Amino acid sequence: MSVLDIPGEIVPLDKEQQGKLRRDFHPAELLLVCLNQICPRGPQQKPADSPPNPNQSSEELFHTLLNKLSQVLDFESKGNTITSMTVVKYEEKFTYVFASNQRKTPALKKAREGLSEILNILKSNLEASSKEPDTVIEERLMHKILWWNHVRVRSYLQFLSKELQRCMERCDSTPDATAAKEGLAKLAQSLPDLTDSKEKSDAYIQATARCIQAIQANRNTPLQKYISARSADDHNKLIKGGSWSNLQHVAGRLLSYRYAVEVLVHAHHTWAETDLFRDFEIKSVRSSEPYPAEANLLNAVPETADLILNRAPGSDKNRQALKKNAADLEKYELNKHLEQLWAAKAQEGMRPIVHCEILLHSWLLSTDGGVQSHRFFQGWRYIGTSKPLCRMCTEYFTAISTPVQFRAGHPNSYLNFRLPDPYVSPKQNGKVQRQKEARQRWCEDLGKMKGRVYASVAKVLEEKVAEWKRFDSNTYTDRVKSVNGDGGAGDVGLLARFLGGVNIKGT
Repeated sequence: MSVLDIPGEIVPLDKEQQGKLRRDFHPAELLLVCLNQICPRGPQQKPADSPPNPNQSSEELFHTLLNKLSQVLDFESKGNTITSMTVVKYEEKFTYVFASNQRKTPALKKAREGLSEILNILKSNLEASSKEPDTVIEERLMHKILWWNHVRVRSYLQFLSKELQRCMERCDSTPDATAAKEGLAKLAQSLPDLTDSKEKSDAYIQATARCIQAIQANRNTPLQKYISARSADDHNKLIKGGSWSNLQHVAGRLLSYRYAVEVLVHAHHTWAETDLFRDFEIKSVRSSEPYPAEANLLNAVPETADLILNRAPGSDKNRQALKKNAADLEKYELNKHLEQLWAAKAQEGMRPIVHCEILLHSWLLSTDGGVQSHRFFQGWRYIGTSKPLCRMCTEYFTAISTPVQFRAGHPNSYLNFRLPDPYVSPKQNGKVQRQKEARQRWCEDLGKMKGRVYASVAKVLEEKVAEWKRFDSNTYTDRVKSVNGDGGAGDVGLLARFLGGVNIKGT
């Protein structure tokens, strides 16, 4: 089977677990998201360096390879196709195993086809009697990647076109601005015809590739320095959706496909004598299903910040300090915004999913070999992702102290996060007792997550500064920084205040 299921049967949420989520987890999560929406933003996060790092170790290159392969399978915006990937020995072959946030079986099949076509370009070159020049391989890879990602790429191009026009309108008559306007106009001329509906045609894809080349040619030029400076101004002036920062971001997203191609070509030379690109299989893990609507994971009546903070772990003195800090934020209408966010989510319904990196990690844990190093390619225990880990995923992996490494995360929290589902084997005796034990482990993990969410809440309340990144993907590309059990939100002092003796009571 090309679609892999986690072995066993899911242990469904019982009423006690639903009560824990409704009372102790989701309200704190909502408060954290609300705080990050209303508080001023912190220092600007510098974008990652753009070109692939030539000084990477072999292991770091492998990490980047898995991140880039995950990226090129993230075909669409809005989060459903966010992808994670690892390479393990499975059924006697090196196997690329990936998971996505929410892909149905037909969409998983298409993603496997896309990955197969990309990897087979590298395989064919390695097995050919005479090797193609790198430039030819790069061109073929770029064409294939842009073809499979045509929906996302078209949205990037449309966004780029709009922001180029807005930035040109914002250029004044100073010499630097005039020169920048000329450079922006030239870049706009490189765009493909966005009225052409045939975005999968060879001509359109070639025009898109030329546009990406034009973006690359502007790296490290006076124009790029001007854009970066204006983008910093947008941030410092707290301009939400500033044209210059938008332009820098979307140009970087398009350019990231170019760097993905370079990483793929470099990797296939590095491991030319292994089976990584010669004799492999491709498998996908089935995406999780949202909890049923009747799970009722959020009370219909919104709660105030005080009510939520009354359930924070720790001492009464600690809770009083949190509530005082929350009262200080009424100048930003904290409770009004919290009520609006709560009401919107209650109407929409809380339907959280297992994020793809947690899903893939759960599959590894439940299959032969678990997360032992011997089953991974070169012993490198790593799960790549198409985007940096969200805050909740980072906190989860830190809480469970997994030896597997992941891409460094961003500070954003999302309300669609949930813990991995507990499973039990239907073939073993004592099913009821094993279900009870599985639920208990789940509750222990939820208790750890509750403490970490409240630590994050406390950090924002105390500093009065949001921990939020407007774009949760890197502006350009990714120099490897990994998370594996140390990291997550909140400093050691905050975590110590919220992680001790957590006891969640359901309602």
